[in-house]
Amino acid sequence: MKSLMNNLLLGSVAGLAMVGTAAAADLPVKAKAAEYVKICSTYGAGFYYIPGTDTCLKVGGFVQADYYYQDYDYLNNADFQSSYFRSRASLRLDARTQTEYGTLRSFIDLRATYGDGLGNVYGDGGDSTALNLDKGYIQFAGFTFGKVQSFFDYYADNNVWGFDNVELTADEDVTAAAYTADFGGGLTATISIEDDSSRSNGDSLGETAQPDIPALIANINYEGEWGGFQVSGAIRQLDDSYYDPVGITTDDSVGWAVLGGVKFNLPTLGDGDKLYIEAAYGSAAAGYTGINGGYSTISDQAAQDLYYNPATNSLQSGDAWTIAAELTHYFTPQVFGVLYGNYGELSVPAAAVDTGFSDYNIWTVGGSLNWAPVKNLIFVAQYTYAQTSYDNPVLNPYGSFIDSSDNQQVLLSVRRSF
Repeated sequence: MKSLMNNLLLGSVAGLAMVGTAAAADLPVKAKAAEYVKICSTYGAGFYYIPGTDTCLKVGGFVQADYYYQDYDYLNNADFQSSYFRSRASLRLDARTQTEYGTLRSFIDLRATYGDGLGNVYGDGGDSTALNLDKGYIQFAGFTFGKVQSFFDYYADNNVWGFDNVELTADEDVTAAAYTADFGGGLTATISIEDDSSRSNGDSLGETAQPDIPALIANINYEGEWGGFQVSGAIRQLDDSYYDPVGITTDDSVGWAVLGGVKFNLPTLGDGDKLYIEAAYGSAAAGYTGINGGYSTISDQAAQDLYYNPATNSLQSGDAWTIAAELTHYFTPQVFGVLYGNYGELSVPAAAVDTGFSDYNIWTVGGSLNWAPVKNLIFVAQYTYAQTSYDNPVLNPYGSFIDSSDNQQVLLSVRRSF
C-alpha cells in the first residue's frame, strides 16, 4: 500500500511538472501575442503599429441614417418626393510613418450610400446604392497628392448636416497636387493645382467641356488660440475649343475667384463655441462661391460660368458673390445648436437677359439642435429655408413666369462614429 501511494504521488508530481512545462512553453507565445499589436502614441489616440512594420494605422468611420422632408414652391408635388431616406457607411484608414523628411501619410475615406433617387436632389428615382471615394490622398514633406478638400475652401459648411444639405460656401472635394509651407505659429501657405471639373458650370449653350489645364489655387491660412483666418485665390482656364467649328469665341481666356474667411473661438459664450464668417467672389467661376449650392433656384437659372451673346457670337463671363456665417453654441457638453445662413447675388451679361436669363439674389437661413448622449453618437434635427428672387420674371418648369422661387428642408439624422 505504501509503495502504491508513493507511486501515485510521484506520478502526480510528474504530471504537474509536465503541465508546468507546457504552460511555461505557452508563455512566450502569449507574450508575443500581447506584443503583436502595439499602441502607437506618436500621432494621438487610436493608432496601432501594423505588425512587422514601423507604420501606424488608425481605423475609423461612421454609420449614418438620414430622413428628409422637403418642399419646392416652383414644382408640382408629383415632380418630387416630399420625404425620403438615406443611409451611409464610411470606412476611414489613416496610415502614418515617420521618415527623415517628416511624416509620410496616406488617408482613405470610402463611403457607400443607399437611398431613394441618389444623384437627384428631388429624391425621386428608386432605391439604389452608390460607392464613392470621399477622400484619398498621400502627404509627404509638405506635399499633398490625391482627392482632398479643395485648398480654396475654408469653412466648407462644417456644421451644416446631412448628405443632401445645402451648400452655403465654397465646398468641394477635388483631385489636387499641392505644397504647403509651414512658417510656424499657426501660419501656413499653400499652392495647389486642382482638377476643378466638379466646379465647372459650363455655359448657357449647355456645353461643359473641361479646360486643358488644371486650376491654380493659392491660400494663406492661420490658426491661433483666438480663432483663425484664410485668404484664397483661384485662376482657371476658359476653354472654348468645343465651339471652334462654329466660330464661337470666349471674350475672356481665364476665370478667377477670391475668398476671405475668419473664425472666432468664443469660450466666453460656451466651451467649444465658434463663429465663422466667409465671403467669396467669382468671375466665370460660380462654383467657387457656393451660389449654386441651394435648392431654391430653378435649375435652368443656375449660375453659369459663361453666357452666349448672339450679337457678337461669343461667350461672356457671369459674376457671382456670396457671404455666409455660422454660429455653434454649446448649451451643455452634450447639447449644442447651430445657426447658419448666406446671401448671394448673380450678375449675368446684358445679352443673356434677352435669351431668358436673369440676375438674381439668393438667401438661405437654417439651424439645428444636436444631442450627443454618449461619446461618438449624435442625433440631429435641422431645418433650412432658402429663396431666390429674380430681377426679371423667368419661366418655371411649367411655362409660367415667376419672380421668385423657394425651397425648405427638414432633416432628422443619427450618426454613430467609431
